[in-house]
Amino acid sequence: MIKKLLSIFAIALAVNVNAQSNRVQTGAFTVEPEISKSITYKVAAGPGCDTISTAQNASLTINTAGSDTATPGCSPKAGYVFGSNCYGDLEKANFFPSSLYSSVLTPSISEVIVGFYRDPLNMKGTQGGPSVPVGMIIYNSPTAVPGGTPSTIVTQTTAPMALVTLASSTTGICYFTFTLTPTPVSVSNGFYASVVVPTTAGDTAVVFNSPASTIDYGFEKWSNNAWYSISGAWGSSLKGNMSIYPVVCGATSGISKSTIEKNVSLMPNPSTGLVNVLLRFGNAENVSVSVTNVIGQEILSNKYEGITTFVAPMDLSSQPNGIYFVTVSNGTEKMVQRLVINK
Repeated sequence: MIKKLLSIFAIALAVNVNAQSNRVQTGAFTVEPEISKSITYKVAAGPGCDTISTAQNASLTINTAGSDTATPGCSPKAGYVFGSNCYGDLEKANFFPSSLYSSVLTPSISEVIVGFYRDPLNMKGTQGGPSVPVGMIIYNSPTAVPGGTPSTIVTQTTAPMALVTLASSTTGICYFTFTLTPTPVSVSNGFYASVVVPTTAGDTAVVFNSPASTIDYGFEKWSNNAWYSISGAWGSSLKGNMSIYPVVCGATSGISKSTIEKNVSLMPNPSTGLVNVLLRFGNAENVSVSVTNVIGQEILSNKYEGITTFVAPMDLSSQPNGIYFVTVSNGTEKMVQRLVINK
């Protein structure tokens, strides 16, 4: 079986020829299309929860596989590198080293956010039958650093395609949150979060990837149920740092909540779009409140001067369902809280 990557870069990037399990990878990798994101996914700190990521730059890309005439069903296009393809790849996993949440005692994962590619107008990317399952599996890691492969399953869940694609946006990014059961799931020595992609014809799930990274955190499970690194499967020039964002929760040692964290809350959350920001301070403060979406676009910004106890109303009812980030700052401290809109 042959696995190829076709590049649509201005300058073609050569990829090493590899042989693995009867499958040879040649050519160069493709980006189609590129979407920028400015939101920063932080190292977990607490008490509380935070979203972590292995992405090392602010771009998200789609990698497509080139034509493979030697493999039935793989010509003229072979599908997606980080998603469903003609090779019948079963899972796309991202490794998360424990260093990303080293400040957290008794860390656990409550949910996993995944950035899927979906272009419904051109019938590209994530799509398929409404009841087709898309899965999320958390695996233990045999090592604290990249080098091993996913081992024991910690927990797994699925969602129907109709629910996954509900949060589509005009940018082509479809962010979906997998809620883990039981919640939360304890992790320690690093872990893998793996998207289980459909393998039936016409059913597709595609995950964005962050390119130009120096470390390959990506792995894929082939139809032979064996795991391979992204660099090993597709060539050394391609690194896997997928748009998979686990939400890590726990308490930290020697770190307490800042004043602004203790005195700001969102109600209700989740919300249908009408949200109140409750502000309580011992002294008069000048406060700014802003809201950004998952790709870093600011959709609301207000400033309030000389407040002690105040309720700042926000009307986000015109925004689509999804995840938003509310930032509150008094000039010296800043707090970011995750807000879910579900109408």
